[in-house]
Amino acid sequence: MTHTSTAHPVSAHLRAEGTPWWRPCGVDQDRVHLAYFYDAFREAINSDGRFKPCIKFAHDIERSAARELAGSVPDAGFVFRSERDFLDRAAAYLSARQGVTSIVVAGAGLPNIIGKHDLHSIVRRGEAATRNPAQPATRACVIYVDRDPLTLTQLRTLADADNGIHVVHADPWDPAAMWDALYNTGSTNPGLVSPEHDRIALLLGGVMSFHGGSRADVAEVVQDHLARLPVGAFLAMTHLFLPEHPDLAAQAREFEAALQRHGPGTGSLATQAQIEAMLHGTRVLPPGIGPAFEWYPDGPPAAPPVCGSFTAAVLTQKPGRDEDLPEPPWLKPSGSLTTGIPTSQAVRGGGIGVATTKLGLPAWAREELRTSK
Repeated sequence: MTHTSTAHPVSAHLRAEGTPWWRPCGVDQDRVHLAYFYDAFREAINSDGRFKPCIKFAHDIERSAARELAGSVPDAGFVFRSERDFLDRAAAYLSARQGVTSIVVAGAGLPNIIGKHDLHSIVRRGEAATRNPAQPATRACVIYVDRDPLTLTQLRTLADADNGIHVVHADPWDPAAMWDALYNTGSTNPGLVSPEHDRIALLLGGVMSFHGGSRADVAEVVQDHLARLPVGAFLAMTHLFLPEHPDLAAQAREFEAALQRHGPGTGSLATQAQIEAMLHGTRVLPPGIGPAFEWYPDGPPAAPPVCGSFTAAVLTQKPGRDEDLPEPPWLKPSGSLTTGIPTSQAVRGGGIGVATTKLGLPAWAREELRTSK
């Protein structure tokens, strides 16, 4: 997972002025690493049918940070586990039910100690369970993306091109560079993902919660990702959440403060309105924005803790043209061509957050112009 880090347990607020909020951990064991911090909260069912810690990579510093956070916020680990479980369910649903052929996991984090619990293994089981024997076998390509060298070292142990599992070194907080790497922009050779031929799903699992900027900055990053996705692509996203209920909101703020104090130094809550701003221009699919553990679970938790409401999950789709809408604004009777395209560069597949320019008509708009003459 793309990570932030800070000296433990010093808060991000106490760093010297001018120090970047993100710095790579390297091999510094005195710094909390976000991907390893997530790993410290992993659980699995043992032979007795009970959930037990299932930690593979976390160092002493992350385990200590996890214990301190759990001491401040009971069941804090449920926040992170429910987030991962949502991503697993969403990926399996999209590949098996929506025909997604490329699943891009941005800020992928560390592999699971039990291989069958890794996201690509869950996707494969879902495909096998829903495959029609009369149809050709198709499998979604799973692409793990991360920026951190330590995390990438572990992720590369999963890479299996013949089985459609790839690992890419790219930064989810830099959409332009990430999608250029995936599309192989500027090269005649095809990339791992084709915006023209693939049905794409982007998974942003928690990585945006730990962006060190404001939630408005995060909205710009998410919108930039959306602008580079083709029409019909899906986005599954989680974000630490500030509930509207006053009592829950107060407890969520306590969780946020404890996370920044004991954890990797960043980690911010977002309101419903802030998450909606991140998803502007997309079609939010049922059941909408809500707690991650409530999104089509295999079975509801027997007694989800209060902190289960502190992370929101949502599945959206980038819409295509609506035939019931009026003619697009760039089809001017006067012949003056203007086109609404995204303000970010290297946009693929249509617009999110439009601005007026005379460049870059989409292919379908050019075809409309040609046939209308």
